[in-house]
Amino acid sequence: MIEPMLSKLTRNGELHLIGDWISEPKYDGQRLIAVSNDGNISLWTRRHLQVAKKFPELIKDLKENINCQDWILDGELTVPGGLGNLIKRNVEDKFRINILSKKIPGTFHVFDVLCYDKENLIPKPLMERKKILLKNVHVSEHIKMVPFKTVTNETAIDYFQKNVKNGFEGAILKNIHSNYESGKRSGEWLKLKREDTVDVYVIGATKSDVIPFGALIMERNGEFFGKVGTGFSDQDRRDILQYLEENKYPQHVPLPPDVESELLIITKPLLAEIRVNELIKGRSPRAPVWVRFRLD
Repeated sequence: MIEPMLSKLTRNGELHLIGDWISEPKYDGQRLIAVSNDGNISLWTRRHLQVAKKFPELIKDLKENINCQDWILDGELTVPGGLGNLIKRNVEDKFRINILSKKIPGTFHVFDVLCYDKENLIPKPLMERKKILLKNVHVSEHIKMVPFKTVTNETAIDYFQKNVKNGFEGAILKNIHSNYESGKRSGEWLKLKREDTVDVYVIGATKSDVIPFGALIMERNGEFFGKVGTGFSDQDRRDILQYLEENKYPQHVPLPPDVESELLIITKPLLAEIRVNELIKGRSPRAPVWVRFRLD
């Protein structure tokens, strides 16, 4: 697989665009690199997992709606109901895969093409890649094009705020002359997100006598970052515990004694997002509220 190009986080007040930029909505889904080699299609996640067999509806549409058999596309996978339902698609049984492909169908929102008809497009400017993409990849039930709009500093903020109101996670700003920097978090792509949210890593959960878990244990910058125990529905808790069980891992971050005493499970670091009222440097967040896991 090709490592995806990543964006740098920026805040509204830090935005200083120079040159020509576009803005795309940021979806609440999972980043995918789709690769076709002589018509044999693979779908790669950022964790280097190959998930093509789990999304037969995407494979069918990709085979039928692209003008050649050798290509590489970059995009975001979503399902109805958001990441909670996307986690439910992580099954191996063929019968369940078939049912879920109809009950919770995936959509691949494509925003870039890195190779087309065996030609390496990575060195080409973004807008040249976009033209090739729009000409040769056709939208369908399960393949959509990510819309984009030319923006300035001022209009980028307006567009971002509209995206949030419309249910998107935020916005991705891209320099139209940028080539594709595989595996790099480049300043040529910028991510705008809500001011009251913080990225953390979930590394486990605590016990509860009456619900699946008490709270999620958080890590930030390699250190314990407190717990988050609110913002979950009953179904969220069941789905999240299943996700944690699938990602068990030896403990790697020292925890306070009171947290150690109530441990339910330890996991590998799982990227997530919380909402906070106040964040003081060197302290755990004040009144954190769960938002979601991030699979990108």
